Amino acid sequence: MMRWRMALILVLGLAGCTRSTPPPWQLLELGQGSVPDAIRDQWVMVEADGNRHWLEAGEGNGLEKLSRDLRTLPEIACGDVMRLAPGNLPLSIRHSLGLEGMKDSLTVKWNCLDQAALAAVFLKAIQDDPLQGDAMEDKWVDLLRTHHPETDRHSGKALRSGDEITLLVSTVRADGQPLEPETVRLTFNHGDADQVVEALEPGLLLARSNSTWSVWARSGSAFGQEAHPDLGLPAHMPLRFSVRVE
Repeated sequence: MMRWRMALILVLGLAGCTRSTPPPWQLLELGQGSVPDAIRDQWVMVEADGNRHWLEAGEGNGLEKLSRDLRTLPEIACGDVMRLAPGNLPLSIRHSLGLEGMKDSLTVKWNCLDQAALAAVFLKAIQDDPLQGDAMEDKWVDLLRTHHPETDRHSGKALRSGDEITLLVSTVRADGQPLEPETVRLTFNHGDADQVVEALEPGLLLARSNSTWSVWARSGSAFGQEAHPDLGLPAHMPLRFSVRVE
């Protein structure tokens, strides 16, 4: 019913009807699905007058709070395009989107992205502006950690320098596709140099006989920022490494 009423506002506006008090926003295009639901396991990107803003958690502004505050508004669906004044949004939403100081109305589109769609956005942006590749990759990894945090669990016996150690390493691209082979076995003497990529070294320094950890690696600390067709890696593709001491 709420969606129908919002669409009716659009129809009346286009027909030339006027209101003494303008609505909080004018709905221009209808989407599907719920933004407050999507934010729990997807990424919400708001396109506002040509600029992109990520609706993301921050200090004192977690995903649950953002979802709750979104529910205080008329229903917003993934794909909705609307004209709105930032001041009509809850403070937490304005702060997350970086719109606190803006007063003029904006045309915005609410995009809900799964991991593959998120990758498509960043790969296209990096292709269009390679000089910003490092900065965009940094932002991409920060967003990935929101819903897929890194892990770090170390227990068991301490490992001494020279002890033989075997790691099982699984590698998945930032778009969710595993590398082939997805899991590799590495055996070497603990303390030997250049046995793992740079991104795994901090976890290896803490490793014990029963250790598991996972980490998001920017391309520069994995296999390099350039494309690696033999590995199925485009340029600037972050990776998630999951490691277990066997």
